[in-house]
Order: sequence, then structure tokens, then C-alpha cells
Amino acid sequence: MGALRIQHLALGIALATLSAGCSSWRPPVVIKVVRTVNSAETISSKDYERLREVTEDAIDHIRSVDPSIRPQLTLSTQANFVDEIDDQTRSGFGPDLLITDSDTALELYRRKLTDPIKISPEDRADTPNYLFDLVTAEDGLLVGRPVNQFVQLACFNNERMEIPPETLEDMEEESENNNFGMALQLKDLFWSAEAFDAGEAMEAALAKRPPDPDRQSKVTQWLHWLESASYQQNIRFLNNQRSLRKALISGELDWITCWSSSLRELREQMGEKLALAPLPKGPSTKLKAATKLQVWSLGRNSSGTQREKALVMIDFITKPWAQKTYALAGRNSLPVNRKAAKIVASKIPGGTAALVMYAQESIKEKAAKGQSKARVFRDPARYQEISDALMDTIYDVRSPEESTKDIINSLRGEKQ
Repeated sequence: MGALRIQHLALGIALATLSAGCSSWRPPVVIKVVRTVNSAETISSKDYERLREVTEDAIDHIRSVDPSIRPQLTLSTQANFVDEIDDQTRSGFGPDLLITDSDTALELYRRKLTDPIKISPEDRADTPNYLFDLVTAEDGLLVGRPVNQFVQLACFNNERMEIPPETLEDMEEESENNNFGMALQLKDLFWSAEAFDAGEAMEAALAKRPPDPDRQSKVTQWLHWLESASYQQNIRFLNNQRSLRKALISGELDWITCWSSSLRELREQMGEKLALAPLPKGPSTKLKAATKLQVWSLGRNSSGTQREKALVMIDFITKPWAQKTYALAGRNSLPVNRKAAKIVASKIPGGTAALVMYAQESIKEKAAKGQSKARVFRDPARYQEISDALMDTIYDVRSPEESTKDIINSLRGEKQ
């Protein structure tokens, strides 16, 4: 674990600035940028190359706005990430910019390792409010600027499966002829909870609202479905997303849940065999697409000039042009900017209908408000307790009724 240091990813100052004469020359301003990589993944040379390409491309354009900006990038796995930033910040060598997910951004702010960011009403206007909700601390301040959304989808081998399941019932029926895979992680399975509206009971428990048997029964229904799925011979629960991707690429699985952040790797390995679809629907009719929100936050050790340049970088990356350009270049994320989302929704190439569908829906203000579920994931102890309950249900150690009680009590802060 720990950070994989990638030193000297410095994107120097344009020579044209120097040749313009000493009067226009400005000294370089080094901006330390730290970007997290999911701890369930590995940082391979290919991962680094992909991030380097995107970063260099973005910075080349930022330099056209301000040639004095000189970023230095570090990649870090998420395990122990907050503790590492704590050590660096207290030593006076913390980063100027942190690129993380919304949960990590909130934890960094809670531990006073980042400064809040102010966004004008004009700049907020083109981003749905529910995304700002995900990066708003308890004191009402914004802990970072939303930049990208990575969407959870179904990835499947179209040579093995012509039509993917549209409902959870279809999935169980089709498991007689096809192999399905899901990751045994709460964040990766939460889509199925929302397919039963089980997230409402969790939100109510977190808010310590009075118990509601009807709400809690939806949690039990969800857990019964998971238990039933685990009994199916061709529905498998693997440890993480990387294991799922390997199994899909090798042909061991025909269909998996996946995140749009992994589409580039899957496209490279599977080519035309890769197809995408929305995740199957359950009893719920509400749109609650699962996304991972990428956030840019401000470190606390910046000088006045470094802070100014960090804000220039954030402002640039959230403009419609940049949002559109990098979303289309990677074809694996969606802009948070509504104007850019409209363009991306119309230009994503064929075979990505599910991504287009979510892009169109994300433009709507009311879409995906269930994403406040992120609160479920912010407490590591509670997260682990719920994960243990899920695993025990799937492995038939605890009944769905017992697990429901344990999950609700955990979220309410009550001892088991």
C-alpha cells in the first residue's frame, strides 16, 4: 500500500514565453497534485500511462491559459491515503491539489487537511445540486469541486449473450445459460439495494428516524434476493472488480457489473466483444444510477501563489469545453457540467447506449438524488459491519431477517 511516487511528471514552461523577453517572463509555480487510485486495484505501468496521457493533455491546455503552472503528479492507492496526507500536511509538504472521490474528500476536510472551496452562483448553475450535496460538509461548506462522474453499468460479452437481462428476474432465469458475476463489496452491490428501495431505510436509520416496518421490509427483500442469487449455480460473487474484469476477459463470465472507469481496459482486451447495458431493474421504478464522483480539493500547505494557480487549474477543468473534451477522449466518464453532458450524450460512439442514457438523465435536476447514499459509506466501522452482514447473508451464515436488524442497528449507532 502507500503512495507510488511518480516523480518529475513536470510539464515545463513554454519556451515561447521565454523568447518573448524578460519583461513577460514569470517564474514557474510548482503545483503538487496527488491523485488516488482505488485500493482494490493495482497501479500498473499501463494505469500510470493512461493517467499520464490524460494529465499531460489537460495540462498542455492549461498552460495556454497560464504558462507558469508546473504540476508534479503523485499517484496513491486509497488505503492509508488520508493518514499519509495528514503526515505530509503536518510536515509542511502537503499537496496543493488532491483528486479523489467524494467520500475521501469529506474525510480529508473533516481532519482539517484541506480548505473549503467557494464557487460562485454562476459557476454552480450548470452543475446539478445533488452533486454539490455529495461534497458538502456538516458545516455547510464545500470540500471540493465535482469534476467527473463514473457510472456503474453492466458489461457483457455480446458473442455469448445477445440480449442482456433487463430485470433481476430475467437475470436469474438467464443464469441457466449464462455466467453472471458481481463484486462482493457494499459499494458495488448498493445498486441492487436501490433496486428494492432498500436505501431509504438506511438513510432513515442514519438520520435516527423512528423505525418503519415497511421501509425495513425492503431491506429484507433485498437480502432475500442476494441470498437467492447466491444459490444460483451460474451467479458468482467475486472479491473485487478486478477479479470480475479478468473473468469477463478470459470468458469465465459472460456478464458482470462494472464501472465506466474500467471501460478503456475492457475495450483494449475485448474489442468488439464488449457491450454495455444498464443494470437490471428491480421492484423499484425510481432512477438511482450509481456513480462515483471525482472531486478536486485544495491542500492546506499552498502559498498564496500556489493557491491561485490551483484555482486556475480547477476553473479550467470544469469549463464546458474541457469537460466535453476529456469525457469524449476517454469515453468512460460523464461531465458534471450540464452543457457538456448534452454534447457528450449525443457524441459517445455506438455500443455505449447505457452511458448515453445516464448522460441524458443526469441533465435533469431531479435525477439520482438517491446518491446521498454516500453517507452510508463514510464511517469505516459501519461500512465493515454492513459488509459483514451482506457476506454472511450470501454465505447463508445469517438469515436476511437477522442481517436486516444488524444493518439497521449499525446505521442507527446501536450495539449489536
